[in-house]
Parts: sequence; structure tokens; C-alpha cells
Amino acid sequence: MKPSIYIPQRELDKLERNCNLILKEISRKDRALLLKSAQYIRDGIREKINSTFKRKSGNLYKAVYAKAYPRTVTRPAVAFAGIRPRKAPHAHLLEYGHAGPHPAPPHPFFRPAVDGCREEVMKNIRTGLKKTVEGAL
Repeated sequence: MKPSIYIPQRELDKLERNCNLILKEISRKDRALLLKSAQYIRDGIREKINSTFKRKSGNLYKAVYAKAYPRTVTRPAVAFAGIRPRKAPHAHLLEYGHAGPHPAPPHPFFRPAVDGCREEVMKNIRTGLKKTVEGAL
């Protein structure tokens, strides 16, 4: 005799409603959560620029940005933290150094800042999603 499980239809309907509530709540809050994480990384990059170059002004500092895009039918919500290349086209030369008539050594600021923020950002996203799911139930 094969084992069988009986689940009443009303319980399946209840499960479906709860799953839809969870998905709706996550899709409503995921962009804000991702933006907050990108802003945390942006602030880390700015702090690293301050400690590396000893200034809070300049195009490099102003070029650091964070932006989030909402979920669409074809892609999930995404967030970016980076440097606007039109405002600071020299950022890669500072990060990696350059040869030439006046060579300069590398002054890494972007990668160390992102690596330093990574664990905290992952923890914040995990915690935020957990709170969102618990709030939807």
C-alpha cells in the first residue's frame, strides 16, 4: 500500500493566500532594503576616499552614488553603488595606479571599501528579509 497524505482544500487555499501575502510584502519592501544596503556601501566608499586622500571634496567624492531599481516582470529589484564615470573618469587610475610620463602607484579605495562592507550588507539583507516574511505572516 502506498503512503498517502490528505490535505483539505481549505488548507491549501490558506497556504496559497499566505504565500501570496509573503510575496507581495517582499516585493513591496525589497527595493527599499536594497537601496539601504547600497547606501551603506556608498558611505563606506566615501569613508575610504576620506582616509586615503585626506579630503571630503572633489569630483571623486561627489561621484560616488547609490541607486535602486524596482522589480519588473522580467528582472528582480537591483541596487548599485559605484562611481559615476562622467563625474570622475580618473577613478580607475587612482584605484589601480598608472604608468606614463608621471607614474603613480595604486591607491585602492573602492575594492577595500566594498570588501569591508560585504558581511554587514549580507547580514542586513538577511535580517530585513526575515522581518519582512515574519511581518507578512
